[in-house]
Amino acid sequence: MVDIAAIAAGLELRDDGIWYGAEDQAVSYPAEGHGACFALEDASFWFRHRNACIVAAVRAFPPADGGTIFDVGGGNGFVARGLLDAGFDAVLLEPGAAGARNAKRRGVRQVICATTDAAGLRDGSLAAVGLFDVIEHIDDDAAFLRSLRTKLRGGGRLYATVPAFQTLWSKADVVAGHFRRYSRDAISRTIADAGFAIYDMIRFVKPP
Repeated sequence: MVDIAAIAAGLELRDDGIWYGAEDQAVSYPAEGHGACFALEDASFWFRHRNACIVAAVRAFPPADGGTIFDVGGGNGFVARGLLDAGFDAVLLEPGAAGARNAKRRGVRQVICATTDAAGLRDGSLAAVGLFDVIEHIDDDAAFLRSLRTKLRGGGRLYATVPAFQTLWSKADVVAGHFRRYSRDAISRTIADAGFAIYDMIRFVKPP
């Protein structure tokens, strides 16, 4: 397990076992979203299949030296729990208090309730970051990715999933707080422009 106090300057560990940031920051996600997802994640083919794809990608490109994956914006901890079950160390970093509490209920050992800014993450402190259906919720996605890159140590990994194709934009995207969808080329450019080298771009992975 990673030493949270050593890598984040702006956090307080409270009686519920969750680390909290010193200030709240607005996020583009519906307030009721965590509860709605928590009620269906375990039984949902989509969530289970996405976890299988994520675990397959992480196994193909694991964090250096078995480092911890910080699941940023990870909601109720469904992905973090899946990574833990697959043998990887994972920390949930989720700004929504409901999501952070749900992750604790799900058995995620280390949970941070904060944005990346409010957490005060130290530069060069993270081995790996996961952004699983998160980037589309960020207005300035490029600036967010650049700032996150500074938190990664040399050789650090970024794992990400995004919703595909702007042509599929619907009211559901508006309700979810999305700013955009991505084509393969668009997300590749966005990530590369933030200074990341792209090792692989997977559209579909057959689960084991």
